[in-house]
Amino acid sequence: MAKEKGAKGAKGGAPEESPMALWVGRARAVGALVGFAIAFQICRGQGFPLADAVIRALVGAVGMSLVAWWSALLVLQALMRSAAAQANREALEAAAAQAAAAQADTGPRGFSMDEPS
Repeated sequence: MAKEKGAKGAKGGAPEESPMALWVGRARAVGALVGFAIAFQICRGQGFPLADAVIRALVGAVGMSLVAWWSALLVLQALMRSAAAQANREALEAAAAQAAAAQADTGPRGFSMDEPS
């Protein structure tokens, strides 16, 4: 067991991220890049010196990164809820189909003309 841990640690050292963490991280990175680019272009267009434009662009990157993080969490939460609802609907449909098949196997119950009374 200890040897397996050593082999696992030799690959990368850190455990793999979940898909949700991966997508949220990507969204934050894109948000930071977009925030930096927009803030920098606006500041340079207004005539700010380069150092001031870069500082304001970094603040814009942090702000946009937070907005992108929050938005990504909302989108992923909605996706997870819709997937759970879809799985629930499929389970209910499968249960109904199974009950209908069981009902069809037993045949109709009641009065039959073929049997003498």
